[in-house]
Amino acid sequence: MADKKYPVLYATSVKGTIFRHCGIYNTIYFNIYNNKELEDKPYYLEYMEETREEVYKAIQNKFTMSQPLKVTNDHKVFIIFRGNIDMRDVKTFCKMMLQELEYFTEGVHKADYAELETMFMEIGRAPTFMKASKVGEKLTQTDILDKIMVRMDGHDQPQDNGCLTPYTDYVDFKEEEKRQNLKKEELEEVVEW
Repeated sequence: MADKKYPVLYATSVKGTIFRHCGIYNTIYFNIYNNKELEDKPYYLEYMEETREEVYKAIQNKFTMSQPLKVTNDHKVFIIFRGNIDMRDVKTFCKMMLQELEYFTEGVHKADYAELETMFMEIGRAPTFMKASKVGEKLTQTDILDKIMVRMDGHDQPQDNGCLTPYTDYVDFKEEEKRQNLKKEELEEVVEW
């Protein structure tokens, strides 16, 4: 019987992490898309970039007992979990954050979600003897992700769950930052003799 091959996520180094080279870990992919109708709102695109990063941090903070790690391969962000984790809880948490985003922006957002097991390897390092037959292709260069991807659509009851920065707070922060920069420029224009 042939060994099951696992898609691989690569890191430049596994030193300093608690993840083993050639370890097999639960992995998620979660990507929220912009709402085209809201792109004209002030600071919306910047807010979405910040929110995507905030989503990954929220997942890492929520499931600290499973020791999650953010891994980027080919500009796609994955989160791998070391310990026991109920993937249903992770999916529910991702849906909850999508609901919260919809509450703050007052627009429906869509997201791609996928969960699978991957092998975590260091670039340029040979696979371990026991796992050599289980090494598959690089995850981002296969169609595995496309086959298991689930589209999360809008929700009926968006609500504030306290995980993400509200859009209005972000706009207020950016406006205040803009005012501070203008004030600083005005002070720099004053020339003393």
